[in-house]
Amino acid sequence: MILFLLLILFILWELYKRYFPVAGIHCEDILKINFTDVEVIDVRDYNISYKDVIEKSINIPVAYLERYCYEIPDKKVHVVALNRLEKNVAIRILRRKGFQVTGYTVSDSQKFIEELAVK
Repeated sequence: MILFLLLILFILWELYKRYFPVAGIHCEDILKINFTDVEVIDVRDYNISYKDVIEKSINIPVAYLERYCYEIPDKKVHVVALNRLEKNVAIRILRRKGFQVTGYTVSDSQKFIEELAVK
């Protein structure tokens, strides 16, 4: 019975880490970011991010983020992700590594695609 309860708690914890939004982090417009104060981290996969390149950003896919977080300068961080799941996982990893995440942008939205086309 206790093993079953621990298994349920483990599953609930994993679901929480992936699907529940991170408190205190808000969606921001990528064009309104001051690139001198904030480092933009693109956590989309390489085969997606090369199509919509974000100038002055560091591309580290979320799967490699724990291994290569030392490449990120010690500044405030803005996360660009493909979807909300990537965003949640990346923000939690970056916070655990000691980075101050100021905001995020989800790139699967039509608004994001139109903004990059205007650039």
